[in-house]
Amino acid sequence: MADMLAQDNSQQPPNPQTAEAWWRTQSATMALLKHAYKKIGDAEAELARREERIQTLEKMALTDEMTGLYNRRGFMSEFDRDMNRMKRQNEQGGLFVLFDLNKFKYINDTHGHIAGDKCLQLVGRTLLKLIRNTDMAARFGGDEFALFLSSTTPEHGADKAVFVRETLCSLVQPWKNTDIPIKTGMGTAYCAIGTPFEQVYEAADKALYADKTCA
Repeated sequence: MADMLAQDNSQQPPNPQTAEAWWRTQSATMALLKHAYKKIGDAEAELARREERIQTLEKMALTDEMTGLYNRRGFMSEFDRDMNRMKRQNEQGGLFVLFDLNKFKYINDTHGHIAGDKCLQLVGRTLLKLIRNTDMAARFGGDEFALFLSSTTPEHGADKAVFVRETLCSLVQPWKNTDIPIKTGMGTAYCAIGTPFEQVYEAADKALYADKTCA
């Protein structure tokens, strides 16, 4: 019987003073929890903003602002990663290609630097349209562009490079009351797995110089 009375008393509502104190405690606890959750949400949002900012800065460090292609630093980072991938998968390598625009200084001097920028952007957009997702395109600086045609034979790579060059040389940039034709020189060098990039770049640069000398 005593147990039953104790159970009945435990189920009775608290007196008004006790109830008011209990509700004040609960309200204060809920307010603290809401404040804590808000602080956690604010902290998570700030971390997300900082992470987005870091990613933006990293992309800017690896990307050419003018064309949206890789810059030289970005290209080298991706080149090393791709060479390591091809080595792991026992692939043979790829073709490195250098382009530069013929008479680019003349374009700037005659039509202005904005017109020259438009030509660079047109070349950048065209390169991106012509290559595979596994290939890379970069602007190394000035009017010099680079491609790396990944996982390809020397013959297939050379055919693709010629096609890219012919496409670039068919471009025309409209500017005010005239059209500016795009012409490029080209030099290539095959890059087998393990070949130092400096060696490949030097060979392609020499081929580019020879090509422009003969133009």
